Amino acid sequence: MRVRAAGICHHDILHRAGKLPGAKTGVVLGHETAGEVIEIGAGVITHKVGDAVVIYQRQFCGMCRNCLRGRQDMCRALGLPAVDTVGGYAEYVSVPASMAISVAAGLPWQAAALACCPIGTSLRALRTLANVSPGDSVLITGASGGLGIHQIQIVKALGARSIAVTSSPAKAEHLKALGADEVIVAPDLKFGAEVWRLTGKQGVDVAIDNLGMTLPEVLRTMAQGGIVVVLGNLDGKPVDVSPGLLIGRRIRIAGSGSATLEDIRQALAMLANGQIKPIISATVSFDEASHGHALVDAKAVEGRVVMEGWS
Repeated sequence: MRVRAAGICHHDILHRAGKLPGAKTGVVLGHETAGEVIEIGAGVITHKVGDAVVIYQRQFCGMCRNCLRGRQDMCRALGLPAVDTVGGYAEYVSVPASMAISVAAGLPWQAAALACCPIGTSLRALRTLANVSPGDSVLITGASGGLGIHQIQIVKALGARSIAVTSSPAKAEHLKALGADEVIVAPDLKFGAEVWRLTGKQGVDVAIDNLGMTLPEVLRTMAQGGIVVVLGNLDGKPVDVSPGLLIGRRIRIAGSGSATLEDIRQALAMLANGQIKPIISATVSFDEASHGHALVDAKAVEGRVVMEGWS
């Protein structure tokens, strides 16, 4: 496949810095990759030269128990989930045909590249794990990042109410413009009391924690029987959780990671029909990957940084 666009994920930042446990060194980074099929192997019947595709973000065997039940994200036959990459920071990528997901004609390369991680991952967390339904209230931490900024749109598409948390006052208006019903600016990440006020002291039904270190604060915002889905672990440190709070409010905590093939197909469909708009903060060439990483490192983005073209 000739790579046309590749997103820069915070996962890449951690991998580059040696802060991703179990990750291999000396590999080509990148797991948000869209491009054009330029050659197929013998026996491939699912694709043809010229097809637009998105590459699934990790290799899977297709034969183990997890793969056969549609959980490619948990296949361990070929490596550890969320650690191995297929090298989207490149001109060309060669992968098994089963990893190439067809893209609707006319969908821009940049949009397609984001279907795999920020959108597919978020769709899985919100709909499959949290079972967000119309009328639910949903808290989103790290709302101005690549995950959060698309989660706001998914929540809206599912008919629920979103409460977005950001540490930057400058980003609040943008989050509102994207459809956030409420925005809390909390530079100190203490947002529990405001969430309690906004929900009439009922708490939220669902919380998506994109940061990890905010989990104790998130738990204080939960309604009876609520669910917290943890997607982020930015500083990699343990946090304190009160068992009594979990028991008393019947709170469930679920960890989530990459999307399945089906999640990505549905994410592509939502992009194609306009239910989700890809939020791209900056576009750089592949030669400027280090600059793209610097933007993410400095938290100078609202959405994703995407690479395309070679200078």
